Amino acid sequence: MASQSFGYVGNILWVNLTAGTFSTEPTEHYKEWLGGSGISQWIMYRDTKPWMAPFDPAVPFIVGTGPLTGTLAPTSGRFNVDAKSPLTLGTGSSNAGGYVGPEIKFAGFDHIMIKGKAARPVYLFIEDGEAKIYDADHLWGKTTWETVDMIQADFEDPELQVMCIGPGGENLARGASIMVNKNRAFGRCGMGAVMGSKNLKAIAVRGSGTINIAEPERFMAAVNRVRDSYQISPITENFIRYGTLSIVDIKSKSSGFPYRNFQDLNIPEEMERNFNPETIKQKYAERITSCFACPLPCQRYFYVKEGPHAGLKTEVAQFESMVDFGSKMDIDDFSFCLKATALCNQYGLDVDLPGSTIAWAMECYEKGILTEKHFDGLKPAWGDAGVALELIRKIAYREGVGDILAEGVARAADIMGEDTRYYAFHIKGQDLYEPLRSTIGWALGACTATRGGGHTTGCPLCEINPKLNQDLVKEKFGLEQLGGPLDYEGKVELVHYYEILHRLNNSFGLCHFGTDWLDLNHPGIKEVSELFVAATGSELNVEQIKRNALRILNLEKVYNYIHAGFDRKNDYPPLRDMEEPVPSGAAKGFRLEKERFDQMLDEYYSGHGWDIKTGLPTRERLVELGLDNLADDLDPDQLKQQRMGLNH
Repeated sequence: MASQSFGYVGNILWVNLTAGTFSTEPTEHYKEWLGGSGISQWIMYRDTKPWMAPFDPAVPFIVGTGPLTGTLAPTSGRFNVDAKSPLTLGTGSSNAGGYVGPEIKFAGFDHIMIKGKAARPVYLFIEDGEAKIYDADHLWGKTTWETVDMIQADFEDPELQVMCIGPGGENLARGASIMVNKNRAFGRCGMGAVMGSKNLKAIAVRGSGTINIAEPERFMAAVNRVRDSYQISPITENFIRYGTLSIVDIKSKSSGFPYRNFQDLNIPEEMERNFNPETIKQKYAERITSCFACPLPCQRYFYVKEGPHAGLKTEVAQFESMVDFGSKMDIDDFSFCLKATALCNQYGLDVDLPGSTIAWAMECYEKGILTEKHFDGLKPAWGDAGVALELIRKIAYREGVGDILAEGVARAADIMGEDTRYYAFHIKGQDLYEPLRSTIGWALGACTATRGGGHTTGCPLCEINPKLNQDLVKEKFGLEQLGGPLDYEGKVELVHYYEILHRLNNSFGLCHFGTDWLDLNHPGIKEVSELFVAATGSELNVEQIKRNALRILNLEKVYNYIHAGFDRKNDYPPLRDMEEPVPSGAAKGFRLEKERFDQMLDEYYSGHGWDIKTGLPTRERLVELGLDNLADDLDPDQLKQQRMGLNH
């Protein structure tokens, strides 16, 4: 074992499931990639070849914590899972909170690198620097909730930290999630399917170690400044009161609710009343719950006391669930959103996959393109909660039409026919939750996201804030003033900023909500960099840290091109967003004009030093970032050999 360092605990665990063996390596070898997803993305790039499919046993599945994970830094319960995405065939990266990430560090490891495939179902148990592989035949087929309970019972330890897959991951649903202690999810990118492909049911962790801090006084001063920033935030009180449902009003006023599979971006008045956060709080919320070291708890424990879902007790149900299972399907019953989310958590499914595929099915059924014969006799009509729940179950078990829907909406549309593709909302093959026609910066961030459509690797949340502090806009983004969500100007600068911040958060082990993604009064790049330096003793300054974040972004771009062929053509929104004006609400009459979007892409690529024709990093830019080897990999002759498997 390597000696303990500061911030990091100093060790990476390598697991070979095929051979059933373990080894360790010093984290020191990888610190230029900062930690968390940064280190994981580099190892994934190095060890995954273009000819390898996501479910190839040789493809690494990587669990990564950051140097701030498990410390007293606010919101430091976050950690990452990275692998080749089954949905996009490009880079896959997912982030979750809870308590498993910190426990991995307390058990003595910064990262867990898993290769191979077990001959039969197994789970991994880690405790204080030691790892063992246990038989999981008795767990295979169980839901995530059952799995957590059974493993904790096996060890007679209700505090044992467990991350696991459900039937969705076992059956290789491409949008399968990994659940962290039942209710926190590694949702995006199908990481649960990769875990299932390795016959790995769960990872259970118990640790009693500590994390050393390089400069404790400096670190605690930085921690206190972060906490103080939450006190002056006008958003904090409402966020703590309602969690992510606190944005219902502002989303409603800015055309941020996809309705009936994005036909509109506004919901009926009755639905808006039923989705009022105070109504939901009074009717369903029992108590507030939170992740490790979080002073901004966004989680709730809900109890449904009446109606068809009476008796349901579940944690979580974010705004995204309200959209996926409410507005997109035209179901205005929040208890159904709770039920559908709970089922996805139990089955181990990203809520966006059934949310996207079922809404797509409903629109195709409405337009007569598909009929009940395509859906095992079910009629996927708008508002039919019973059909939606049955389709969620079918997806998890790949039963009947569920075998098609489990492929994600992009592949499902390819299978069902060309006429259905227009209604399949995805970017790069990743199912899309995002409304794009009403927020231009958000649209740019989601379309250029390296892991496919998603808002946590560059989308700016601040553009819909009607009370934006323009002094902070100038300080953070270098803009004299930021216009509204339908203004094109200034949105590239926002995306560039949050691409860096989000990669720092995912590498350090911090939650986006604790930074200025949620509120410009919260800590930004400078402040999270100070936490990192004080914790680790790093000699990097803020500009060097930002450069390292850009190295990670460029690495992801090159990976995507080499493995999936993604270039400029893959950075556009779905056709409806460019062809159909929004029918009603604040964005009525607006659509994303391709010419204006192209101009914005040119500016976006140029700002990164990338080629505007291809959208790819140039050799000059990669060399400037010290990524000469990636520049060599993009050489046409070298790339051809790689894709043919000629240069092992």
